[in-house]
Amino acid sequence: MITINNGSLSELLKSCDTGPFMQAQIFSLTGLGNLRVQCNWLYSALNVDPGTTGEFLWSFNKIDDNHISLSPPTGTCISKPLFASARDDNQYFMQVQAPFSADWITSAQRDETFYFEIHDLNMAVFKGFNGSYFQVDNAETSHGNWKAYRIRSIGNTVDKNTQWYIKIKKSIQEGVNFIGIDYSPDGVRNKLVNSGIDFDAVTLDKLVRQISD
Repeated sequence: MITINNGSLSELLKSCDTGPFMQAQIFSLTGLGNLRVQCNWLYSALNVDPGTTGEFLWSFNKIDDNHISLSPPTGTCISKPLFASARDDNQYFMQVQAPFSADWITSAQRDETFYFEIHDLNMAVFKGFNGSYFQVDNAETSHGNWKAYRIRSIGNTVDKNTQWYIKIKKSIQEGVNFIGIDYSPDGVRNKLVNSGIDFDAVTLDKLVRQISD
């Protein structure tokens, strides 16, 4: 049994075998919400939406010590596991359907393999195969009866638009005991303040509430 008692995400990643190793929510440091999938909207696009709250647990799947793939909860759109994909055939938007065919993405290949760089116990960035950070769009996209901020693999700087807070629900590999996470309001606030990002007071308070709930 491996015990990680300091809540270190980097230690968890390195201690686990390849395959699914944890379930977690992913919060944008913009304060716009947690990362989710909107089924059948712009090829089931990854997005954040300030008006949509509630837990959305991603499965983090280890490829090696530096690379992962991401799957939304099984049954989010279909009964099979899906994989987030950075689409060079669609302006590097992130989605779980292939553009133009609308085929579901049910395996992890090049477009679904992401570099995962952990900046502290809870904050990290993701990069697509093109070497660019996952970035929240500056404006909402409206399509049909839904609008939200889409995610693209186009970022070239580490800032609040490209950095994410990983709120771990649980580790899911046998033989790895993961404890020591502090999601209290004070604990979250301290980590955010020390992140090097200049948060305004409103965004900081919003993030603390979102992550601490």
